[in-house]
Amino acid sequence: MAMGTGFLESIAQIWRSRDLLRELVARELKVRYRRSVLGFAWSLITPIYQIVFYTLILKYILHVQENDLGIKILCGIIPWTFFSVGVTNSCSAVLRYRNVVKKVAFPRHMLPLATVGANLVHLVLSTLVLFVVFLAIPVVFDETFLYLIPLTLGQTLLVAGLSFIVCCAHTYYQDVEYVLGNLLQVGMFLTPVLYPASKLDLVAPVYRTLFMLNPMAVYTEGWRNILLRHAQEFPEPVFVAAAVAVSVAVFIVGLAVWRRYEWRFPEVI
Repeated sequence: MAMGTGFLESIAQIWRSRDLLRELVARELKVRYRRSVLGFAWSLITPIYQIVFYTLILKYILHVQENDLGIKILCGIIPWTFFSVGVTNSCSAVLRYRNVVKKVAFPRHMLPLATVGANLVHLVLSTLVLFVVFLAIPVVFDETFLYLIPLTLGQTLLVAGLSFIVCCAHTYYQDVEYVLGNLLQVGMFLTPVLYPASKLDLVAPVYRTLFMLNPMAVYTEGWRNILLRHAQEFPEPVFVAAAVAVSVAVFIVGLAVWRRYEWRFPEVI
């Protein structure tokens, strides 16, 4: 009962501190590009660079035969980048504000949430780049694209929950960021980012089932198939429900871990 009350209080505190969160997100974005000539343009350039690089490697060096390979890769890279960069950047969220954390009492869980929020802004900007590409293809925009909103909300809960956990761990043990980077490199290939999950059916259908137990596989496939209108390849409802349930559970557990350990942050940093 006490845990449930504490969780609800944390959620209420997030809502009450939304102005602080907005300011921290803006600061994260400004600091990231403070000495950059191109500034926010990097949010637009990065996905274009990635699509060109992976298309050259897969199509012209590895000779992967796939129609619209570049755009399919981009549809997978955008949600994966939000996940991987959001979680990785959250590792040092407390350490970046160590002077404030030591001297001022404030809702510290705003720090990893601000990092997630800043990367959510990048997700939106990258999606706008994708929509510009769609204008050139062209693709007809309709209400189907609105299904990206619940997918993004579910993914944001997943990223936020993991961010609480890795930020706590990295504040205590600063090897976490290096371990996490290696795990995410492997995770990218275990998630259908550079290939559609339907390709796994050609090997063995059970592989696709196992891969779709990964929430990021569901979100990535969801993005790709909504944007490219491959309704027949959209993850089955049971996988979508499982991904959302896992995301909510990770958020709850992550916030509980944060509440358990954040009181010692001023001592350990």
